[in-house]
Amino acid sequence: MNFEIATAGKSALNFIESYSEGETIGETVKVFENTVYLKTGHDDLICLTSKDVKAPMNLNLNAPVDFLKLDCVSKKVIRTPTGLKLETIVFDTKNSKIYPITKNHEIKDGLQNRVLFSVDEINLLDTLGSILDNHSPFFNELSCSIRSISESTQKRDLMKLSNHLSGIVGLGNGFTPSGDDFIVGFLFCLNRILSSSNHKHGKFVIMGNTNWASKKFIDYSQNGIVIEPLEVFVNFLLSGENEIKSSLMDLIQVGKSSGIDASIGAIIATVFVFDNDFRNLILTKLNFLK
Repeated sequence: MNFEIATAGKSALNFIESYSEGETIGETVKVFENTVYLKTGHDDLICLTSKDVKAPMNLNLNAPVDFLKLDCVSKKVIRTPTGLKLETIVFDTKNSKIYPITKNHEIKDGLQNRVLFSVDEINLLDTLGSILDNHSPFFNELSCSIRSISESTQKRDLMKLSNHLSGIVGLGNGFTPSGDDFIVGFLFCLNRILSSSNHKHGKFVIMGNTNWASKKFIDYSQNGIVIEPLEVFVNFLLSGENEIKSSLMDLIQVGKSSGIDASIGAIIATVFVFDNDFRNLILTKLNFLK
């Protein structure tokens, strides 16, 4: 059985090409109807998906596929001359378009207005199950942590910030818990801000217990490797590029609540460049501060 990969993320291709033909790349570690997570022997993640969400670590198929019906659970992943295979199921990257790892964007005037607009739009949404769900058993703990995270960010105390972020790892619902999705959006946006302002910093050390795939998403976010909708939204926040509503709407449609949680993380990261009054305004609007 053969499938064409329509779009191949640059990171995914690099991971695949680090192995020789016929060599075992790794194995499948999690299988959903539309997505399979592959773990390589070098501890890298490749996301094989029939969804249209692009990312540097994704391999996007050109047609719908039900991976559960294909029986992709616990399969070895083998390098082929033109891609990879899960035992007898072949995925061909020969004619794939390449999705790149993109560069940073400068922060442009109007950031405060773009943040406020995004917060107001998010408050119009159904946030059930997300980091904003005040009926969730995780809400109080997440809210307290986010207040601390925002304070350390605004004060530019990056040492404390790592500790506060570590406190919400694995916290929340879903395969990628709300705390993890928040961290991904936060770290990706903050690193863009730090880079554009020539602020020298090392990699944040994020500790805590979560599943392997979610941990890899956190690690990758510090290297600018995230899904396209998150990158587009952060580019909108920082530089005003892209359509206002579409960039946010495309992101919040990712997963059950992952997109909302990541967008909140990105928004909180922007307090790095604002004063304490604006930080409190954002926290209040998002119901993290009474």
